[in-house]
Amino acid sequence: MNMKADENINQKKEYRIKEFINYITVEENLSPRTVKEYNHDLKLFFEFYKPFLKQELRLDTMDDKTIREFLTYLKINKSYTPKAINRKIATIRSYFDFLVTEGYLKTNPVQKLKSAKLGRHLPKVLTESDIKLFFETLYNTKDDFVIRDIAIFELFYASGIRISELTGINIEDIDFDNMMIKVKGKGDKERIVLINESAYKAINNYLNQRPQVNSRSLFISKKNTRLSARMIEYIFEKYLKKAGINKPASPHTLRHSFATHMLQRGSDLVTIKELLGHANLSTTQIYTNISLQHIKETYNKTHPRE
Repeated sequence: MNMKADENINQKKEYRIKEFINYITVEENLSPRTVKEYNHDLKLFFEFYKPFLKQELRLDTMDDKTIREFLTYLKINKSYTPKAINRKIATIRSYFDFLVTEGYLKTNPVQKLKSAKLGRHLPKVLTESDIKLFFETLYNTKDDFVIRDIAIFELFYASGIRISELTGINIEDIDFDNMMIKVKGKGDKERIVLINESAYKAINNYLNQRPQVNSRSLFISKKNTRLSARMIEYIFEKYLKKAGINKPASPHTLRHSFATHMLQRGSDLVTIKELLGHANLSTTQIYTNISLQHIKETYNKTHPRE
């Protein structure tokens, strides 16, 4: 399998890269963005092995140790994170699975490889003081759309809702009598979120002034179309800056803040798990670490002895 220096690996028939890209595009129906990422990963993979392929290294002689050399290079020389490395592993595993399925190779050298361990980062949260300042800024803003925006962020903080769930809400999903809203969560699973009095009043106030347009969407844009997640992120960043809160945060931070503040005020993990729509309690347990951090900070600030 000798290669000339100017040969384009993507054009080498024996690597079947074009076939693989066509396969994941059509049969696997992956998104254009994912296909582009897979293509980039394979390009990086073959660029690393190019000198070795000239020395008669073949795909059918690669093993897990050979693949680890590439992953080590990414970590040490390119400073790739475990998350980025895991995507490369997923790409290469999928690529070799395709070659095996199509009969081009007998075994997949990536099959034995384990994913890189991810360090679990504590989610960023806003303090209760930050939240108070944020809403004070909102309620004191003079803007044509501030009533809508107040309803959006009261709902975020009242329910711990995901941004995808919020943008998908239709007017008929709201049960005002029971102060509940039906949303569609991960995997298109429907769930019920609860709202408090603040969110109830804000949503009611917004609906009383919402343009009477032919749209089922609860939150609509200036063009009377369903408000997008990106637009909500932009609106949140605008008010965060206006409030003078110089912390990295997004609408999802309100979800984390909701869970953390509930736990700090005495709620139990099982209740928070249900409110957040988590499938497993282990996912919710990360908030205990944040709460412990809060306890330590309070202890260090308030204990009379250093």
